[in-house]
Amino acid sequence: MYKVFVENLPVIFTDHSENYSQSVIMEASEVNDIISFVRSKSSIITNEFPLVIHSTTVEKDFNRIFQSFQRVVAAGGIVCRGEELLMIRKNGFWDLPKGFVDQGEQYEECAYREIMEECGVAGHQLAHYLLETMHTYHFEEQHVLKTSHWFLFHYDGSKVTSPQRCEGIQEAKWIAFNEINSLMDKCYGSIRDVFECYSHHVKN
Repeated sequence: MYKVFVENLPVIFTDHSENYSQSVIMEASEVNDIISFVRSKSSIITNEFPLVIHSTTVEKDFNRIFQSFQRVVAAGGIVCRGEELLMIRKNGFWDLPKGFVDQGEQYEECAYREIMEECGVAGHQLAHYLLETMHTYHFEEQHVLKTSHWFLFHYDGSKVTSPQRCEGIQEAKWIAFNEINSLMDKCYGSIRDVFECYSHHVKN
């Protein structure tokens, strides 16, 4: 099973479409241009009811549908400081620090570095891996499929942050965990999934 946010809308690739009976379900053989297809269904795709693409050969059809996309890999993290989490604001959205993985760099190393660069925070300690997310975007007329690996870090240092403004980051801010839900409408779908994973971890 794969979950990809296309045009910030959730798309599930699965061989068990019966688990999504209330969603729009399409056979993979009917889908070629995934961007146009999602746009045509955008009014009826929601986070609760994603577009479901059924296939008996999920990986094969997934690779076919995204074969024209440039693929990039990134890593980032949730940094927890007591009851607060570190977030960034960029392009009008609340986000989490992340960035492209350098050649030869481990995912967790990249996540640590990006947090330090984008937020001016150092000394955070790796707790564990959270999840992988995928989303698409456009860059210089090229469709891009971005896979991001997410980690949880703990931090007990200063609350002072320094947003990386040269990367368009307007703000790096510690936000109380109980206030995160009020920002979800201003977050990308993939970021909501990261917080859902984190919340599940906290409860268990």
